[in-house]
Amino acid sequence: MTRKISLLLVLAIGTTIACAAQEGYQISGKVNGIADGKMLLVSEESGKPETLATTMINNGVFTFKGKINQPVAAYLTLENGDGMIPLILENANFMVNVSNTGALIQGGRQQELLTRFTRISQSFMAEQAKVAAEAQQPGANVQALQERVNKAYEVSVNATLELIKANPDEYATAHVIALGISGETEEGLRSKYNLLGEAARATVPGKRIAAALEQYEKLAVGEMAPNFTTEKPDGNTFSLHDLPAKLKLVYFWVSTNPLCRQDNIDLVKLYLQYRPLGLEIVSISLDENRGEWRNAIGLDGMVWTNGSDLQGFASPSARLYMVHELPATFLVDAENRIVEKGLRGDALRDTVAKLLKKSKKK
Repeated sequence: MTRKISLLLVLAIGTTIACAAQEGYQISGKVNGIADGKMLLVSEESGKPETLATTMINNGVFTFKGKINQPVAAYLTLENGDGMIPLILENANFMVNVSNTGALIQGGRQQELLTRFTRISQSFMAEQAKVAAEAQQPGANVQALQERVNKAYEVSVNATLELIKANPDEYATAHVIALGISGETEEGLRSKYNLLGEAARATVPGKRIAAALEQYEKLAVGEMAPNFTTEKPDGNTFSLHDLPAKLKLVYFWVSTNPLCRQDNIDLVKLYLQYRPLGLEIVSISLDENRGEWRNAIGLDGMVWTNGSDLQGFASPSARLYMVHELPATFLVDAENRIVEKGLRGDALRDTVAKLLKKSKKK
């Protein structure tokens, strides 16, 4: 999920160069310490890399010229894929200065707004790093330091919301919110989306946010649980809806997460007690290494239904269930409808007991 950035540390510090609308864009740049060669202007907004333009670097200088119909998230990269300089492309003049210490980007209203959002997050990360360093000192007041981090986070969140409110119809605003989908709760994402104007909602990132919220709605209690088919450790496959059980616990986990491994111990006890009453556990691992996945199943005694496509958080099953952090749980009844979600520990055990007791009476 993380794009490799091997060449450049990107510090986007934008200032608007041209206020008036113009026919096309021009990106003029200087690069230090890189041999002459081809540079690409690429966008992945369509879901796959699309080269918008190419140019040559001659004596450390390059220029792109073109025209687009609307702003688009893009990046500059060398032909071999090394390095990435992100920017929001629009019909404006840009100046890019690349050195060993980073990249300075100037130009474009959307880029300037993106920079303002970036500065907010950078300020929080700087304070977080400072607090982490102070926490290592002898006699550090951990509680006071935690309060500082919490305060800095609150300031960051509020500043971001104020910037969204001040720029509700800008592409960059929708772009920033879309970038944070995986780190947002459904409620947080919806509250930010509700602040957007119609123009921002109509952009590609705006539509991406709307699609995420639509998927969250499909995961509401009472809705039909999304079906999926995945592979067992022995290579055979199974589908969630085809598994017979009065109650299914769909459990997303990964072998490298200590919290998940601890939960496995509790789930073994839960399964042994309630399997005779109709409980089935369906563990979907977000591992990427088959050996680590299978080894954890054996070590933890996970004798129930296990599956994984070994794609990590890119797993189609995880995407269907909007899984961004682990462990994640969903309780599904015999008709494959979601009856509860997000439960762990005693809350999970009590709910399983109540639901199976109710099912037994029927």
